[in-house]
Amino acid sequence: MESPAAELPRHRSLAPREHGAYGQLAVPMLAALAGGRPGPAPLLLAAAAWALFFAHEPALVLLGRRGARVRVEEGRRSAARLWALGAAGAALGGAGWMLSPPAARWAALAPALLGAVFAALVALGLERSAPGEALAAVTLAGVAFPIAVASGIGVPPSARAWLVWSIGLTALVLPVRSIGARRRAGSSVAGRLLPALLGAGLGLGLFGTVFTPLDVAALAPLVLTSAWLAVAPPDPRRLRGVGWSIVGSTLLTAAALVAAGRGVVT
Repeated sequence: MESPAAELPRHRSLAPREHGAYGQLAVPMLAALAGGRPGPAPLLLAAAAWALFFAHEPALVLLGRRGARVRVEEGRRSAARLWALGAAGAALGGAGWMLSPPAARWAALAPALLGAVFAALVALGLERSAPGEALAAVTLAGVAFPIAVASGIGVPPSARAWLVWSIGLTALVLPVRSIGARRRAGSSVAGRLLPALLGAGLGLGLFGTVFTPLDVAALAPLVLTSAWLAVAPPDPRRLRGVGWSIVGSTLLTAAALVAAGRGVVT
């Protein structure tokens, strides 16, 4: 005879399944908070971002992106979760926006607009394309932009930090996508290496005009990791090691940007 616990229905997890997205949102956000002096406003903005981030998976279920059966079985729970997280994100974000200085309010518009564009790609089913993944990385990292400004970091260094994250994380998209038997077979070393070369060239090109030496140093770990994955892509069975390598490079980038932020806090 089965126990009562065994008879309970097992619900599907509604947490986002794209593990790399957690780091793309969390690490730049933590760097922005650590580089400034955060008060209620940036913390509320950060909480709002996480609420909206966790609304992504329920939205995919309702769109049928996880399959028709999952939509039928988890549709009601996903709808309730989506409404709750959407309301929480709106309330927390509204409160954080009201408490933020004017510069941070304006800064919040840029990632919000990119988020709207990405939502449209999700609705069209294009979020897993290379442009979609690149836009997701830029948008998630961009959440840290208004948070940094609200934490007391000036607008120029906060914008430069977002640019560093955008170039570095975008450079990683194609090599990481290429790790897999089918994708590796259909992609050349030159094609996988191109994002790293473009990222390095863009960073060096901006040096002395937009980027500071510390900005270039912050970009280097992400670009070098991209180049390594392009030239010597590891076996697809070693994805965990690849993940930890990317985590290490993002933490090095974050440390450099924290140092830059602490040098210009108003």
